[in-house]
Amino acid sequence: MTTPALRESVLEFMTSNPTAWRINALAAKLGVGAKLVGLELSRLNAEGKLVSCTVSAPGRTPQEEYRIAAIEQKLNPHHFVISRKTNVRLRG
Repeated sequence: MTTPALRESVLEFMTSNPTAWRINALAAKLGVGAKLVGLELSRLNAEGKLVSCTVSAPGRTPQEEYRIAAIEQKLNPHHFVISRKTNVRLRG
């Protein structure tokens, strides 16, 4: 079971950094294990606080990306493209 401190850290970090995050990248930024972060992201997604999507790139395994639900509602998900450098980039 995850702690309330981890939940608050995840929500605070994702709110202040409103891009799509993959589990391993978010875990590295927070200094927490990927398994714990993955469980917390799944819970927050089930509660409707986060949204997730599966992103696939040629030659790579599909991965889940998460972002804050309120931010996602403001953006059109069809305006995102994959780039090698940043993984996700907003189309202009």
